[in-house]
Amino acid sequence: MTLEAVITVGDPQGIGPEVAFHAARVVAAARSDVGVVLVCDPSMIPGPDMPVAGRGEEPGVRVLPVPMADVPEAPAPCAAAGRAALRWLDAGVQRVLEAPARRALVTAPLSKEAVNLSGTPFTGHTGWLGERCGVRRTAMLFVAGDLRVALATVHVPLRSVADLLQAPELTETLVMLDRGLRELYGIPAPRVAVLGLNPHGGEGGLLGSEEQEVIVPAIAAARERGVLAEGPLGADGYFGALMGADAPPHDGILAMYHDQGLLPVKALAFRQAVNVTLGLPIVRTSVDHGCAFDLAGTGTADHGSMIVALNHALDLLLAADR
Repeated sequence: MTLEAVITVGDPQGIGPEVAFHAARVVAAARSDVGVVLVCDPSMIPGPDMPVAGRGEEPGVRVLPVPMADVPEAPAPCAAAGRAALRWLDAGVQRVLEAPARRALVTAPLSKEAVNLSGTPFTGHTGWLGERCGVRRTAMLFVAGDLRVALATVHVPLRSVADLLQAPELTETLVMLDRGLRELYGIPAPRVAVLGLNPHGGEGGLLGSEEQEVIVPAIAAARERGVLAEGPLGADGYFGALMGADAPPHDGILAMYHDQGLLPVKALAFRQAVNVTLGLPIVRTSVDHGCAFDLAGTGTADHGSMIVALNHALDLLLAADR
C-alpha cells in the first residue's frame, strides 16, 4: 500500500509553495514507496509539467490542480492570496478524508490576515480543520523528538487567556493529549506535565488564583479518567531544566497559552519541531514557521522544517498501519 502526503502550499505570496516543492522532491527521492501531492495552482510549479494526482496513491511527486480565482496583488497579505490558500486547504482536506488510513495532510503556512481580508472569518488551521472534519474539539501538539508540547489555548489575545481557561475544557484537553500520546506515539501510560498559568505556579494563590481554582481541579478530574497528569508546575523552571537534558521527564507537556509553550519549543528545536493536530480523524502535520513574506522569491527559504513535517506525517501513518 502506497502512503501519500498531501501538501497544501499555503499563502501564494509566502514561502510555502517554495518549501513545499523542494521538500516534496527530497522526501519522494528518499522514500520511493510514498507519494507526495502538491495542492496548488499548477502555474506555480517550476520546471516541466508535473503529473496530475489521480484517485489512487502513486509514488513520486504529483499535483492536485486547483487554480487561483484571482492573481494576488502586492503588497502581502492580500485577499486574493487568502482565497487561494483556503481553496487549496479545503481541497487537500477533502482528498485526505477520502482515504484517511493511507493519506496524511501536511500544511504550509498561510496568513490569517489574508484569509480574513478575503471575507472569511479564520483564526487558524486547527479550528478550521476541526470544522471541516466534523469534530468539536481539537488541540495543537508540537513535537521535536521526545519533546511534545500541547496548548490549552491557541490564537487568542493574552488578556483573554485567564478567562478562557475553564476546568472542564482543560480536563478534556488533557484526555485528548493522553489519547494522542497513546494512539499516535505508542506510549502505553504517558506521563503529562501541566504547567501553571502564573509565575511559579501562582505561589499558592499569591500571584493568581487560576492554579487553585481551575488547573488543580482539571488535573484531578483528568486523573480520575486515567490520565497521569502532574502539576501545576512553574513553566520557567520546567523548561529551564530541559536545557542539556537527555530527554524531558514527562511524555507530554500541556502549556496554558501559545507563547508559554512555543517560545521554549522554538528555542530548543527550531526547524525540527512539527505541529500535529490532535482530535482529527486524519493525520495532519505542519511546519513550525510562518509565511515569511520577506523571504518569498529570494531562493533563501529553508525547507528543512517541511521535510520534517512530511516525514513525521508519513511515519504516523506507518505507525497506525501497524
